[in-house]
Amino acid sequence: MKLSVGIVGLPNVGKSTLFNALVTKHKAGIGAHPFTTIDKNIGVVEVPDDTLFQLAKIENIAKVTPATITFVDIAGLIKGAHQGEGLGNQFLHHIREVDLILHVVRFFQNEEVSHVHPKIDPEEDIAIVDEELLLSDLQSLERRLKKEKVEPKEKVVVGNLVEKLNQGVAAREIDLSDSERAIVKPLNLITQKKQVIVANIDEKQLANPPRSIDSKDMLPICAKLEAELIDLPWVEQQQFLKTYGLLRSAKEEIVATCYRSLDIITFYTIAKRTEARAWPIRHGSTASVAAGAVHTDFAKRFIKVEAINAEELIKDGSWKKAHEMGKVLIHGREYQVQDKDVLEFKVGAFEN
Repeated sequence: MKLSVGIVGLPNVGKSTLFNALVTKHKAGIGAHPFTTIDKNIGVVEVPDDTLFQLAKIENIAKVTPATITFVDIAGLIKGAHQGEGLGNQFLHHIREVDLILHVVRFFQNEEVSHVHPKIDPEEDIAIVDEELLLSDLQSLERRLKKEKVEPKEKVVVGNLVEKLNQGVAAREIDLSDSERAIVKPLNLITQKKQVIVANIDEKQLANPPRSIDSKDMLPICAKLEAELIDLPWVEQQQFLKTYGLLRSAKEEIVATCYRSLDIITFYTIAKRTEARAWPIRHGSTASVAAGAVHTDFAKRFIKVEAINAEELIKDGSWKKAHEMGKVLIHGREYQVQDKDVLEFKVGAFEN
């Protein structure tokens, strides 16, 4: 499955700098003036996964394919974006296409980088962006209510959503039944998407970074520092981090946090011992769904799946040894895949 994260925030908060820190090759232009980014920038980032490499090592597999997340650098939103200000309608459309919102908030001070407001005020900045996202959803819902071909039950659900959003409540904070969620899902509301808030700090704030704002958790990151690390060899990166008292790059923490926030688990395949691969899948998915992620025909021709926890397999030393010890268990298509399962699917013969 493809996972996408949209990097959003006001202009000049460091979105493109953070994007450049996350992707291997710099793609996004950065500048000291608003709207340096007009078209969205897209980069694919591997999810750090030491377990995958350990699996490859014990099975002597040369090819390793980690799970990935696509990050989308979306141009800055301003007040009035839902009405088209600053190309807002175009930018809001980009946000609707992603699975998760990475909301970058400016904490760093730099007189050479202008800000859309007279002073740096993270709480106000968050409120402005959240309001624009909410107002955009309200517009979308109100247009939906005006359509002729809307079922009575949907009208009731959408009407209730409009009432809540008018009170300033984001869609993700509204309790919905399973049937109501089924109605709301196709509407693709922005405020129903989860948010991860990133505090973009400067080097002086690294010693005591902010970790929450208005009762919301934040990930502190010095995007400028992280972007500079990308160009350095690994040894120099470690020396650079040590200089600032950091144990590891914040990039890994951001990627891992986004992955967890998407309610995703990982299963692995080492079939034919030619490739060790990590597969992202929704929490609660069955073995037949996992089979379909590997190959659509696997789901149709599913017979059974053999499974073992990756850490247990690594401890046992090999799939063969774990099999001989009776550690590899056989399950049917309704088996609920567990995080870090290593799966080997048994399927019927393919037709020529």
